[in-house]
Amino acid sequence: MYLRYYAPYFKKEVHDRILYYLEEIRKIHGIDYEEVPVRAWSLDWYSKTAKISEAIVYEQHLKPYSSLILANCDKLVRNGLDLHCDTVSSKFKSRRGNIHVAGTIAVVENDVVLLALKYEDEIFEFLKALLREGQSLLSILEKTKPKSIVPSEEKERKIKSLIASALSKSFDYVLIDVKQNAPSGDKWDPFIDFSPDADIIAVNEEENRIIGIEVKGYRSNKGVIQKANIYEAIGEAMMYLVNPYIKYRGERIKGSVFDEVWLCYPYKRDFETFEEVMKITPIGLLSAYEGVVKEPEKNPFVNERAKEIFLENLTTFRSYIKGGKKMNRII
Repeated sequence: MYLRYYAPYFKKEVHDRILYYLEEIRKIHGIDYEEVPVRAWSLDWYSKTAKISEAIVYEQHLKPYSSLILANCDKLVRNGLDLHCDTVSSKFKSRRGNIHVAGTIAVVENDVVLLALKYEDEIFEFLKALLREGQSLLSILEKTKPKSIVPSEEKERKIKSLIASALSKSFDYVLIDVKQNAPSGDKWDPFIDFSPDADIIAVNEEENRIIGIEVKGYRSNKGVIQKANIYEAIGEAMMYLVNPYIKYRGERIKGSVFDEVWLCYPYKRDFETFEEVMKITPIGLLSAYEGVVKEPEKNPFVNERAKEIFLENLTTFRSYIKGGKKMNRII
């Protein structure tokens, strides 16, 4: 069990004070911590580059464990600490839908967030108590059962990161979890929307080639670790063949931007129950750790005009660009 600091807190003096307590707790009690920069923009006094977005932290680190985080907050309050206990959505997401995670202190075990504290007063209430009591305070926290914890390498987040890193060596831009483009100026033209979200998009400008990858991992279902539903996986991968929805200068541009579409699972064995069915589709099959299972065919629905519009407006997708040889030209 260790501490995670989603840095930085927006006040420098509070940020420095948090790091002081984290160092003291590690020195005295041997409780380790990691600093995870999440701010997508730079601050004059904070030079570390963001490793992950606040949106991803909210969706993948906090939201899945909302009930556990709330239960542990209540446990500490009953133990005498003055904390603000609320659901993850109420605490970290505003009524307008804005997500605020930077500055949060979390307690983590086996990549599961057991506790998440956002406000200055409760952060130092907890850190002071932990400095006094050490491991005995953490022992109060409720934990998930080991059998229900998915190994990090089998989670979709880890697989996406692994594939994006590999693709960045040969593609100019690699985008992750793509929903829709941002407005250009005061107009939303073109409007480009991926539904369902595109897990990975890789662009090679010289070859005029765009590939899409639907990524599926393992999940915990009532204490049992299972691979993501195959019907969901097939359906979402098939949608890449006609994605995205594009409206440009009042005209609906039909067809897909993807030359190739892939479906990815962690292991080759994950395809055994439906590999034969997938042979009649143009979709390629990829094992994240064991390589290609089936090569993709050319997407019959690819539209060169749709590709052109997408590539011309790639800057409006800058928030999704996480890798690639030319990523810094846009970011």
